[in-house]
Amino acid sequence: MDVVRLTDFVANPRSFFRSIALNFRIPFVVLIAFAFPFMGCDSTNSQSNVSQQVVPIDDEDEEMNAAIAEARRTLPQFEANWKRPNVEGVSVKLAFDTVDGEHEHIWFTPIEMREDEITARCANEPQSVDGLAFGDVRTVDQSSLTDWMILENGKCYGGYTIRVLSKRDPGAAPSLEFADY
Repeated sequence: MDVVRLTDFVANPRSFFRSIALNFRIPFVVLIAFAFPFMGCDSTNSQSNVSQQVVPIDDEDEEMNAAIAEARRTLPQFEANWKRPNVEGVSVKLAFDTVDGEHEHIWFTPIEMREDEITARCANEPQSVDGLAFGDVRTVDQSSLTDWMILENGKCYGGYTIRVLSKRDPGAAPSLEFADY
């Protein structure tokens, strides 16, 4: 069974979209926060200002696995749009090996995308990834990507894993209007 962490952000409205975070651990534990980091790490935004709630999710979750597949399939849409002038925030979720042999999927703020690599800054506090901390920069293969998001003109593009969770528990999810390019 997977575990999902739903995070409620307790800060000012301007920081809301900077602090929305979504973490996954697969195959056995999925940590998901409904506060994904748009527009990078904000030094005024303390990780201690969030409360956490754990919700179980099946590790064979077909709908979540389909959401990850859709994020990978539509990555060219992210690449074509993430630097547009009207973009208010961007985020990519990347999978990392954990100390217990699983994978933790962590939101990052992209810095550069070239060929098959993504360079990004960690926008969550990793739970079980040795040598990785909030704010660290990593370059990984694009095959590590498990979701992406762009906030533009009040709409959230991508965010396929959050869409699944929003549908399942609308009260725990942020009020986002999802759209597709």
